[in-house]
Amino acid sequence: MKIISSTQLKELDKYTIAKEPVASIDLMERAAEELTRAITHRWDTSFHIAVFAGPGNNGGDALAVARMLSKQNYHVEVFLFNTKGKLSEECQTNLERLKECGSVYFTEVSTQFDPPVLTEKHLVVDGLFGSGLNKPLNGGFAAVVKYINASKAQVVAIDVPSGLMCEDNTYNIRQNMIRADVTLSIQLPKLSFLFPENEDIVGEWQLLDIQLKKDFIDTAQSPYYITEEEEI
Repeated sequence: MKIISSTQLKELDKYTIAKEPVASIDLMERAAEELTRAITHRWDTSFHIAVFAGPGNNGGDALAVARMLSKQNYHVEVFLFNTKGKLSEECQTNLERLKECGSVYFTEVSTQFDPPVLTEKHLVVDGLFGSGLNKPLNGGFAAVVKYINASKAQVVAIDVPSGLMCEDNTYNIRQNMIRADVTLSIQLPKLSFLFPENEDIVGEWQLLDIQLKKDFIDTAQSPYYITEEEEI
């Protein structure tokens, strides 16, 4: 299995959108369906879901997952962090869809954050930042990450634990990274998953196939591969 860079992953999304063709929002919906399926397979409705969503497309994924979990009778609370007053187009669309749902407890955080009490019966869905992150978290986002990590809740990360970069984390700040129990990685693993020092950040990782274009992956240049058991 090939591992490609975060830049190539972004290009893979664009290529799939153009060649399938599929609208970006519909591709996000496809990803959210797979994420929701994986979550419901592991955690039943006795868990209270606390979704932490950022302003970008990782947050858009999280909002779509929140809507889908609510429709499957999970108790869902959403915290959307929009400190700059600007959401990605897909995140905005999924916010509107979530509000139409009506059965989700929703808080948009623009300044002060009053965190919920997280117990061992909570599942945190981490959708703050994804594979596009290119600098360490700081300030309020770092405080949110530390709060989640100090709680007793289980944590499932969408694509990448927030704060972890896909490749080089040499100068990253480890205490400002989400410590996930499970990371649901979209289509391919990230290089940083394979470094032993990141095991307690990534937790168990599971790949979700959202049918991104295989011909792009096959021709993408990369020195990194994982040899799987069936390939031996």
